[in-house]
Amino acid sequence: MNRRRLRIALRRASPVLTAGLVIAAVLSARWGFVDPASRLQGAAFDTLQRMVDRRPAGTDADDGVVVVDIDDASLKAVGQWPWSRRTVAALVGGLQDLGARSIGLDIVFAEPDRTSPRRLAAEWAGDHGLVVRPADGTPEAALPDYDDELARVIARGRVVTGFGLVMVPDGGKRPRSGGLIRQDANDLDGFWNYRGAVRNLPPLERAAADQGSIMTAGEADEIVRRVPLVTLFDGKPVPSLVLSTLRVAEGGTAPAVLKGIASLWPVKSYLLRVGAHTVPLDANGAMRLRAPAWAATGRTGDAARRPAIPAATILAAGRDRGAEASLKDRIAGRIVLVGTSAMGLVDLRPTPFTPSEPGVDIHAEALAQILRGDILVRPTWATAAETGAAAALALALSILVSTVRLRLALAAGLVGAAAILAVAWAAYGDGWLLDVSLPLLLPPLAFTAAALARHAFAERDARRLRSAFKQYLSPDLVETLARDPDGLKLGGEEREMTFLFTDLEGFTSFTERVAPSVLVATLNTYLDGVCAIAFRHGGTIDKIVGDAVHVMFNAPLNQPDHATRAVACALDIDAFARSFAAQGGFGVTRVGVNTGTAVVGNFGGSWRFDYTAHGDAINTAARLEAVNKRFGTTICVSRSTMERAGPDAARFRAIGAVRLKGKAAPTEIFMAAPTDGGAQAGFLDRYDAAYAALARLDPDAAEQMSRLHASEPADPLAAFHAQRLLTGSRGPVIDQAA
Repeated sequence: MNRRRLRIALRRASPVLTAGLVIAAVLSARWGFVDPASRLQGAAFDTLQRMVDRRPAGTDADDGVVVVDIDDASLKAVGQWPWSRRTVAALVGGLQDLGARSIGLDIVFAEPDRTSPRRLAAEWAGDHGLVVRPADGTPEAALPDYDDELARVIARGRVVTGFGLVMVPDGGKRPRSGGLIRQDANDLDGFWNYRGAVRNLPPLERAAADQGSIMTAGEADEIVRRVPLVTLFDGKPVPSLVLSTLRVAEGGTAPAVLKGIASLWPVKSYLLRVGAHTVPLDANGAMRLRAPAWAATGRTGDAARRPAIPAATILAAGRDRGAEASLKDRIAGRIVLVGTSAMGLVDLRPTPFTPSEPGVDIHAEALAQILRGDILVRPTWATAAETGAAAALALALSILVSTVRLRLALAAGLVGAAAILAVAWAAYGDGWLLDVSLPLLLPPLAFTAAALARHAFAERDARRLRSAFKQYLSPDLVETLARDPDGLKLGGEEREMTFLFTDLEGFTSFTERVAPSVLVATLNTYLDGVCAIAFRHGGTIDKIVGDAVHVMFNAPLNQPDHATRAVACALDIDAFARSFAAQGGFGVTRVGVNTGTAVVGNFGGSWRFDYTAHGDAINTAARLEAVNKRFGTTICVSRSTMERAGPDAARFRAIGAVRLKGKAAPTEIFMAAPTDGGAQAGFLDRYDAAYAALARLDPDAAEQMSRLHASEPADPLAAFHAQRLLTGSRGPVIDQAA
């Protein structure tokens, strides 16, 4: 393969290769930096849940779970926390009397109640020597103990107490809990494993129908999106408060069954069966929470959380039969969770739907979703499928970038992104949670990398192209077309322009007397000089025909001073040509300049086009170049150019109204010379006076022009008009066509 083919192949493959490196880097970073990836995934899940509301009909109604809240209003009504265990016993007993199906206490009673009379009596006797006995004279041991009272109420049944877990070993035993068995030997290495526990008082543990962990699963960003239903204590599984409360509600006799699911993927998952309910768990033993019914957009204040019954309302119900009947309708046959939302009790957790959701609400929502069977599942194959889809789409986009227009590749990418969102939307409706973060992030990165690689090669090619074409075209035209390739479309526009034509005198004879190699070298040097001058003044080289150069101004860029530029360019070309001729080059260069309206643009066909101009103004400029030979001048400009350039552009000398070849009406033309004044200033003023006499048919015009010619025999215009007047011609119109 030659170098050119290798370069073409590399240019075509570079977008795909660059995108491939980006894909590999992003995937490596995703697996190597778990924390940022999990944060991004969590944000994607949260956004999806906020966008898609696919909850089953009726989820805003009674879902079988009631929260009894120890809120700030209850603390104000009953007193500061901790309440005496007698008060808690009254609360629990009231819920039992109201017919709660089961009661889960999202509270840990780890220390004895210091307000119990028996405990206070012992403290007073030890500290102050005071002896406290019941009024009937029974021993001190007969004084009430509120912990015992609470234990007796709990023992009435259907009450589940909660315990906390800590990672640091504390030497304590595993909290008492039951009703959980495993049906296989799958390892639980992904489950959270705790080494210590904050337990309830032993009498309360023994009295409870069951116990469960109150832990929630905060992720890398501390946001709670999952509730672990099974955790480990020293490597052995323990149930959560949600699981134990549900099991007791289901009768409390059958155990919950934990079973691993066989999978071809390295990601593990589990199924948990509790009575009639089956709960899918992820590799950490947790269930994912769907957006709750109360998390509707726009809700604020108390409406922005799960509806709850204040604990004070339950305590006061025993004194109000009507209130008790109303509460019975709300509580009977339902699972009740008791917890707190009071600010000072610090059981508020951030969730995707609120910055401070009470922990008891999180447990309650998990229970409600289990009862409804409305549980989000993160399939074990999801990660592999998402990674594969992201990589495939990214690679496809990079291939499109290297083969089609970027706008088409971008459109394809947008279609792919829309398809990914549609799949995630539909999957969410079926209870599957898919992560769109990687499929939506990786393809744009790959697209950008591929586009930059393509742009880099395009820039390199463009620089080479500019460098090559600037030798032939105006740099302005090259830069304009490089910035806007659409300018290469066929077609044109009408605008006023100034045209400059040059031609060499004696070129034919020069070609006959020198060797071809000398001719080529000399001609190239001459054309380089003329083109450089044209470019310096902002001209666009229209054509180079042999030794002739055609230059146009005011295209493709707007140049309001196009006539002034053209005149200055003509003067510089004249000076360069005289110097070049003096060094042994060609003869005199004749220049014609005209301003007029023309159509300029790209003309041609599908195989070749030419950026040029068409119109009578171009023909006139060519005729003006040729007419120099008639008058012995080197620069002829039309009146239209002279007027637009202004008197400061050059010293303009009237030649006459010449009937140019192919034109019926005479054209007023002028000779242009530098405005350096000097010794010639007086002569030029006298010429202007003599020509003015000629133009107004003054009888003395011939004598004035003859005297002027005699004073400057080398001046071509004075010589031409003196001879013309002597032969009987009158007026400024010159009938001889050039």
